[in-house]
Amino acid sequence: MDTEIATDELVLELGMPLLGRSGLNESALLKLIGDDRWRTLARIGGTAASQIHDAFDNRLYATFCFVELALTPDKPLSAYDEDDCLRFSRSELSHYSCVYLDGKYALQNGGPFEIRCTNVFIYQLAGPQQLKMAQPENVDMASISELPFQPDSLNLCRAARDTGTFLAGDASDLDLGSCEITYSLDPDRDANGAGLIYFANFVCFLDRAERALLSARKMPDHLVDARSTYWRRIGYFGNAAVTDQLQILVRASATVWCDRFLLLAFDYRCNRRSDGKMILVSSSRKSVELDDAGRDWIANLKTESRGTNHG
Repeated sequence: MDTEIATDELVLELGMPLLGRSGLNESALLKLIGDDRWRTLARIGGTAASQIHDAFDNRLYATFCFVELALTPDKPLSAYDEDDCLRFSRSELSHYSCVYLDGKYALQNGGPFEIRCTNVFIYQLAGPQQLKMAQPENVDMASISELPFQPDSLNLCRAARDTGTFLAGDASDLDLGSCEITYSLDPDRDANGAGLIYFANFVCFLDRAERALLSARKMPDHLVDARSTYWRRIGYFGNAAVTDQLQILVRASATVWCDRFLLLAFDYRCNRRSDGKMILVSSSRKSVELDDAGRDWIANLKTESRGTNHG
């Protein structure tokens, strides 16, 4: 894997650190995008990310509060694989009230493929469980374009927190039900250098929950392994201590698109087990190419659903 940090373009040569079992890995991609956002902030703001602090000398961290991926069902993340070279343009990084940052990445040599991220400057008031927003004291915010209003991503997160979804499903989709898992955080793998659960690792936790649901519905293993994200939104509302556990609830539905692809829709809620606080809500859409096993699976589910509906 190779990356190039330039003023207006991010170039990714896909190697094993960015790949999973089905091409470009979502969590690995978000880790790299996160690193680029922090490097971009340091370059424009004139202060290394590790040195950013507020007026009271609290170390500030530009944590992620919203992430969006937007691709297409016929060209999800799995369409990008080893040795591919992806060239993303960066939109102008903007801030609101010196607390929020917002910006996008758009693939120039392919796609459609866009990534949007919103950050908020925080410090740990009482560990990862209690985070406080603050304005940076030593970042040249005048060099960053100022937004007249809060990023609309914040309202998207608030609405999703209230409704449980970023995107309502189609009533005609096949309901796959719900599943709840408890995930024990791994202090050596899940935390980052700031002492927080890494924002990109939450995708892995959500994947584990949806895999449990799909396995319970007897989806063929090779289709479970091949599913790939083509759309996602995540809203982050907190973090957790590495000694905590996460309770993750996932709901899912499925439909067939163009007789070629199986589309899966997921909604997730993630709560800390220690105090029940909801720290994340997400919705995703994933696709996998249909084969005979997939068609049989869908047909069997529809037969079961009709039997249940008829009592």
